[in-house]
Amino acid sequence: MSEYIEIIFRWAFGLQMVFWGLNGFFYWVKIPPSGPVIDKFVEACIETKFIMPIVKLVEIFFGAFLLLGFAVPLSLTVFAPLIFVITGLHLFHNPKHWGVLGPITVPYLVLIFLHGGTLLRLVH
Repeated sequence: MSEYIEIIFRWAFGLQMVFWGLNGFFYWVKIPPSGPVIDKFVEACIETKFIMPIVKLVEIFFGAFLLLGFAVPLSLTVFAPLIFVITGLHLFHNPKHWGVLGPITVPYLVLIFLHGGTLLRLVH
C-alpha cells in the first residue's frame, strides 16, 4: 500500500515541478501576486537572467526524474533548497500560504518521510 502512496505523491509533486518549470519558459499560466516581498524576490531572481532559468531547469529535469521513478532520493535532495525557499517565503510573507504550501510542500514532505532512510544513507 505504501508503494501506491509513494507513487501518488511522487507524481503529484513531479507533475507540478515539470509544469511550473515549463511555465517559466512558456508562460502558460500567469502567476498571481503573492505579496510585495515575494513579488520583489521573484522579480530579482528573474532580473539576474541566471537564477530563475536555472531553477526552472532543475524543476523540469528533476521533476521528470520523479515522474519516471529514477534517482528519487537524489531528486528530493536537489529539491530541498528550492522547497525551503518556497515554503519559507509563503509561510512568512503570503497571507494565503496554504494555496502554495498544500499542493507543493505537503507532497514533498510525504516523500521525504517515505524516503527518509535512503536520504540519510545518501548524505552519509
